[in-house]
Amino acid sequence: MTTPEPRPAGAARAPAPGRLFGAIVVLLLAAAVVLWGASRATWVSQVVEGIPAPRTITADGATAEPILVPWALLCLAAVGGLLATSGWGRRVVGTLVAVAGLWAVLRGVAGLADPASEALPVGVRPGDRPLPAEAVLTGPSLGVLGGVLMLGAGLLAARFAAVLPRLGARYDAPTRAGDGAAGVRATPADPDRALWEALDEGHDPTGDPRGEPADRPAGRAPDPPGGRASGRPDGVGGTEGVEG
Repeated sequence: MTTPEPRPAGAARAPAPGRLFGAIVVLLLAAAVVLWGASRATWVSQVVEGIPAPRTITADGATAEPILVPWALLCLAAVGGLLATSGWGRRVVGTLVAVAGLWAVLRGVAGLADPASEALPVGVRPGDRPLPAEAVLTGPSLGVLGGVLMLGAGLLAARFAAVLPRLGARYDAPTRAGDGAAGVRATPADPDRALWEALDEGHDPTGDPRGEPADRPAGRAPDPPGGRASGRPDGVGGTEGVEG
């Protein structure tokens, strides 16, 4: 029985692949919802003083930043891309999502600092005096939040692409040292995992490790492949039940 190697002090524990993949999917779905909400929210407003009274005109995120909806669709497509790919494919998907997320963050910050007055509808009438356009906090803030979620999901997908589980992949137990050529698998430490592996390989997990059924009486010899060693079907001439 081998003793597991001690983990170095201060070494970070690797996250569970299944939970990590689930967290990435949740981040992508949340980013898609937030970015779609940002496209519907108001980004910029302007007060126009005129006759008979001042009025306010606004522009939503889809008008001020038309890329918001494609970013939301990219998040949904990235979920399918991560499920369908592995390895370098997932790194590419994660990198694209991270770049788009960084772009979304920068555009959201720009929307707060420099309102897109050109997105406002043109409807100035004679005698109107438009005031400077102002940024609405809700829309650009949602854009920044959606970009942060995208950036985090993309970085995680690119960083842990090699350990994320594949869709429909069967678990392969590690081989023992020196048994790589023979293909002998190491016995898992988890009894439940060992049970399922035995079922996958077509073995009876309730039987004896040597291949004998668990319910065979002690001391009884196993039956030969062709049936019983001696005796007719009616039991006459058999050796069972005959005392020495």
